[in-house]
Amino acid sequence: MLRLLGLTLATALYTVMLTAPVSAENHPCTGAGLPLTTEGAVVQAAECLYSGRVVKVERAGSGSNWVYRLRILLEGGRVRSVDFDPASGQPVNPADRP
Repeated sequence: MLRLLGLTLATALYTVMLTAPVSAENHPCTGAGLPLTTEGAVVQAAECLYSGRVVKVERAGSGSNWVYRLRILLEGGRVRSVDFDPASGQPVNPADRP
């Protein structure tokens, strides 16, 4: 009887897990939920991806088509400019992805 109860409970739990809604995606480096909703979250994601320090942030574009234009200070003193999409948490240009 106890074994049957355990099997029934396990089946019910498995069914609930299959029907549960899929959670939002997370940024691969910071674990923050996507889309990144604050400037701070974008800066944190960029610093994590590039192992650098964001030294300038501008918002570029208009309406629903906008990105963050970032300047990132990299190791060795180089500065890299990157357009960053808050929806994906990644640089707009695939060539800019580390």
